[in-house]
Order: sequence, then structure tokens, then C-alpha cells
Amino acid sequence: MSLEKVIDIAKKELKDYGWEIFYLKNKKLKSQSNDLKLDKVSVSEDAGFSVRVLFGKSQGFAYSTSFEEKDIADCIKAAKELAEITSEDEANGFVEKLEESEKIEYFDTFAVNLTYSEKVEKSIELEKLVRQKDERIKAVRSSTFVESIIETVLINSFGVEIKEKGTFYSAMVSAVAQEGEDSQISWSFNATRFLSDLDLDKIAQEAVFYAVSLLNSKPIATKNMTIMLPPHAAVEILDTFSSAFTADALIKNKTLFKDKINKKVANEKLTLVDNGRLPKGFSSSTYDGEGNLKGKTVLIENGIFKGFLHNNYTAKKTGLKSTGNAVRSDFRTLPSVGITNFYIENGKDDIKAFLDDADEVFYIIDLMGLHTADPISGDFSLGASGIIYHKGEIVKSVRGVTIAGNILDILNNIVLVGNDLRFYGNLGSPSLIVENITVAGE
Repeated sequence: MSLEKVIDIAKKELKDYGWEIFYLKNKKLKSQSNDLKLDKVSVSEDAGFSVRVLFGKSQGFAYSTSFEEKDIADCIKAAKELAEITSEDEANGFVEKLEESEKIEYFDTFAVNLTYSEKVEKSIELEKLVRQKDERIKAVRSSTFVESIIETVLINSFGVEIKEKGTFYSAMVSAVAQEGEDSQISWSFNATRFLSDLDLDKIAQEAVFYAVSLLNSKPIATKNMTIMLPPHAAVEILDTFSSAFTADALIKNKTLFKDKINKKVANEKLTLVDNGRLPKGFSSSTYDGEGNLKGKTVLIENGIFKGFLHNNYTAKKTGLKSTGNAVRSDFRTLPSVGITNFYIENGKDDIKAFLDDADEVFYIIDLMGLHTADPISGDFSLGASGIIYHKGEIVKSVRGVTIAGNILDILNNIVLVGNDLRFYGNLGSPSLIVENITVAGE
């Protein structure tokens, strides 16, 4: 194996240094359909390794996609030289002992052994489902299926050695609805660890419902309203503000949750967690990107802020323990602090019963401008579109309005947390009912 050559050279060249090798291989199958025919199909493989070197408390880092002996040696030399000239940081270090645990690995052997033909047809199947749902669907802009098979190895000079592998399946579709002169486009997506759990019909149903619901939508007058964030919309907001829950943001003074530990930041019905060991979780595995055990970290418990997510570096900086949240997007990056399976826990409220009884609720379908939200202050101003419910019936389609405020306003003004938790990849939420939100329209 090429990695063995990397390790052999590292052991020879880095005898007087601390070191870590991280290897990742990602084999990806991707298909896209158009007009119920395969439009694009590709198989790719990306593999490489990175080297972290410690010289005292100074760190050097380099990576390579080549496993030729000369390139391996050059990569290791570069990391070593960088470690010798970089400023010291007492928080630099590696995991020195592997904590034993039950292995968590999700690998879909059945799906991996299917033929390419059986898998790439999923994009056509999804497109077909969308077209069958409603006669107002006039086109499918894109229908995509992806399989990723990922293998990682982490080994360091303290004798830590971790080998993990996993499978990941995702599908996304965008549907175009038309009625009269108006047309609307909406999309849906999901991702799972096992192909059999990827519910194409649910993805299609959601994309179609959103697209047709927005037909002939118009702005409404500015007013204070009760809004509903269905799981996909709540997840988008969670994703936008997820960095505020990391200790890296705390150290850099870039989080609105600074100085809020053990203080109320949300309605008591809300509990937010990060769980790297969630059964079948999209980001579940035994160890994080540095070799610490993943675990479940409660961030908000019954409305009370409990703490931040940590990797080794931030834990040492703050005198705390890693929560197992070192993430590595690939071998080209240093481990950073990030979310694993990040979600609001299921509530107890019956959202359908609430909608059946409520006079007016703005159900958010689409949020625009999330990239402009500020995870440091918590402020946001977002374009929104959706539908108005009255006594369980859709009475109006809405677009061209804005909701603005602070994420703490959203969290504190939640009055109902649904019992319909749904995941979109590694993020999840039940439906949320939020009162007293200003919807700015005409």
C-alpha cells in the first residue's frame, strides 16, 4: 500500500519530531439525468495524504497527492522545515493515547457491490417521480445522485493508528412548476449512509409541493406574524449559525454566545445537540479527525446554553476537554472545530393539530440571503417565500417579503417544537413555530 511507504519515510526522517499522517481516499460515482435520460455520469477517485510535524510546540503542515518516493520525501521535508520556522503555540499537540470504544462504522456493502447501471439509474428514477407528482410540473432542472466511498487512516508518532471507512449517498432535484403565466422552481435534497435509506419519493414529493405551492404568489402587507419553520428551513438557519457554537469562534471572539454559559438563550422546549455517534448519522464514526472519541455534546438544554464544541487545540486553549469535534474536510486541510450530526431534538408538539386550529401562520418554504447573516452578532435579514395557513388550509402564496432580526429572537420566540424531526445529511430539526416575527412586505 502506498501509505505504508509514507509511514516508513516519516519514521526515518522525523525521528526527533512529533508527527501525524492523515490519509484519505474518496471514490465518487455521480449521475445526472435530463429528460429521463442519463446526461452526465462520472467516476472519480481523489486520494492523498498530509503530514503534521511538531518541533517543540511549533507546527508544520504539508500535503501531497503523489505517492512517489521523491514526492513523499519532499512533502515531509516541507512540513519539517515549516515546523522549524513557525511560531510556537502551547496548544499544539497530538492525541497521545487511543481511547478504546465500540467501533461505529457505516458501510453499505450491498450497495457498493451493485453495478454502476443499477446506481446511476437513481437520478432518472428521481426525475420520473417528480414528473409524476403533479401535472403542473413542466420541467426538472436537475436530478442528481452521488455515491461516495471514503477511507481514512490516521497514524502518529505516539502509536495512535485509526482506520475507518464509510459510504455516503445523496440525491438532489429541482422542479419547475407552471400555471398560467407564472412559473416557480424549488428543490429538495437528502443524504444517508445506506442507499436503502435514501427515500427518493420523499425528496420528489417535497420538491413538488414547494414548487406548486409558490405558484401565483404575491407580497403581503408588513405585519407581525407567527411563522412556521419546517425542518428544511430550520436546518438552513442552524447551518448558517453553526460556527457560533464552536470554541474556535469563542477564542476569536466571533460568537454571540460568549459569556452566555448557563444562561437562557432559547425557549425551554428547545434542546440542541451535536452527536458524533448518532445511529446511522451522516457524520457518525468512532473517532474525530485527530483521534479523539466522538460523543454527544449538549449545546442548549431546555433553553439554557451549556457550552461549545472543541477539538484538541481549543480544549488546551481553554483548559477544557475535547468534545471529539475535530473535523477534516479532506487531506488538504488541518483539523478544525466543526459540527458532526447537529440537530434540535424531537419535541412533543403536534404541528398539524396546531395548523388546523391557527388563524394565520406563515409557513416558510424558501429563505434567501442566508450567506449575509452574521454568526458573530446573530443578526440576519432574509428574503422569504412560502404559504399562509388558516385553519389547516392554504389560503395564500407569498413571495417578495423579508424577515429580519436576531437568531436569539427566533430561539426565544419559539412556542412549539414539533415531533417530526428530520435530517438533511448531518443537520436535523423538527418543525418550529415562532411567534412575533416581523414580516416586511408591501
